[in-house]
Amino acid sequence: MGENIYKKVYELLSSGQKLILAKTIRRSGSTPRDVGSMCIITQDGKLIGTVGGGALEYRVQKQAMELLKQENSFIYKFQLTNEDLAGAGMICGGNVDLYLEPLFPKNREMVSLFKTIRQQIGENRSGILVTRIETGIHAMDTSARLFIKEDGETLGTIPGLNPKEINLDKDTPYALIHLNDKKAGLFVEKISLSPRIFLFGAGHVSLFVARLAKIVGFSITLIDDRLEFANKERFPEADKILVTEFKQAFEQLKISQNSYILIITRGHLHDKTVLQHALGTTASYIGMIGSTKKRNTIYKALMDEGFSKDDLKKVYSPIGIDINAETPEEIAVSIVGELIKKRAPEKKTKNLIL
Repeated sequence: MGENIYKKVYELLSSGQKLILAKTIRRSGSTPRDVGSMCIITQDGKLIGTVGGGALEYRVQKQAMELLKQENSFIYKFQLTNEDLAGAGMICGGNVDLYLEPLFPKNREMVSLFKTIRQQIGENRSGILVTRIETGIHAMDTSARLFIKEDGETLGTIPGLNPKEINLDKDTPYALIHLNDKKAGLFVEKISLSPRIFLFGAGHVSLFVARLAKIVGFSITLIDDRLEFANKERFPEADKILVTEFKQAFEQLKISQNSYILIITRGHLHDKTVLQHALGTTASYIGMIGSTKKRNTIYKALMDEGFSKDDLKKVYSPIGIDINAETPEEIAVSIVGELIKKRAPEKKTKNLIL
């Protein structure tokens, strides 16, 4: 799902609904989704998100309805059969472990923890969530989760766990920790922030970039100096629209490491100005549309002004994956494809012992 699933968890809990949160904690072989994939099963059986579809999700939904009655957690070990694999378009077999945890509104400490996570996401701040993994944890248990904010402040508790022992390097989004007593484990995950696109230019290509990028989970801020182009009627997918001179835009934007800057200004008139300011940010992606010749002209002008070759190596230009795109729609596909590739974390999951 495009929106962070923990925001949906809090929304449901705050409305008084019970739910089961199912997350993939271990996999081997060919499975439909990777570790960290999650879905919610509501008290009326509705599925939000995905852990792989097909028979897997059908059985997870069925198990979830039982757990809502039992009010206890469950580690579900699922082996994909030949029939399951055929339905998922796979050849080799695989196994997947899912953790199903009941979340009830009456557990106020737990609800408060998810409220904090929601607030952190809204403020574009990351954190680490640690979940105790064990069959039989009751929905009212207040010692099953710990959230560690960016500044080290913690919320919640897990007995015997020192938060300072928890650390994930930048390339490891998840870790499954096996405790020495072997009765329980810990699933450690980085709370991912919605990647933000800052789309400079409100022309035809940007129209289709905004549509596609929204579908695949990016939030979008559109920047242009023309109100007749930069408006909600043309860009209903935009979360924010800023109408201003390009050279003044960066003073009004909060660009961080989960930001993606796309430079697609009309006739390339303002590309150099935007790129000059973009290079001074911490954005994880800076892409500029245009030919190699146009790019080299802009690069030379910037180097004459003091920028180095290393500075310019950060830029993806010409923007997009090379698929011989010609139309605005095709160019948008190539650009969003490159964004998806850049966004995807390396598939690393650590298995540790405490």
